[in-house]
Amino acid sequence: MTVDAKDLAQLIRARGLPDHVVTIATRGGAGLHPALSYDAESVEPWPAGPAWTVVAASGRTDLVPLWTRGTVTVFSAADGSFLEWDAEEDEPWTLWPDFAAAVRSLLTDLWEGERDEEQRIEVARLLLPEDEVAAALVPEER
Repeated sequence: MTVDAKDLAQLIRARGLPDHVVTIATRGGAGLHPALSYDAESVEPWPAGPAWTVVAASGRTDLVPLWTRGTVTVFSAADGSFLEWDAEEDEPWTLWPDFAAAVRSLLTDLWEGERDEEQRIEVARLLLPEDEVAAALVPEER
């Protein structure tokens, strides 16, 4: 299964996610903020891309890819959870209960990559409601 950028945008919006996620999925994170150029790449539209490889191999038609980093994709699932899944693995690496937790992981990646704190705050404010920003900026323990 693959979808073009327009269809992917509709799937993301149907999940109630911010339009900024559509930008990341279709144009890459750098299209939203320069700090995301490496950690949030666009979803490749062809069947051999990592996101669609996971969907095909898992049989999970409820997964909507949001962004990739190499062979790893972050997905929205129909039950409201979010998953991080490497195309070379049989199971997801990480399962988050909500979008804020997935964004926290992304912000932790930026922190580990020694991005400027102001950039992390800007990204958090683009993706989350203001009342969820402070908690998302606290790096995960890994």
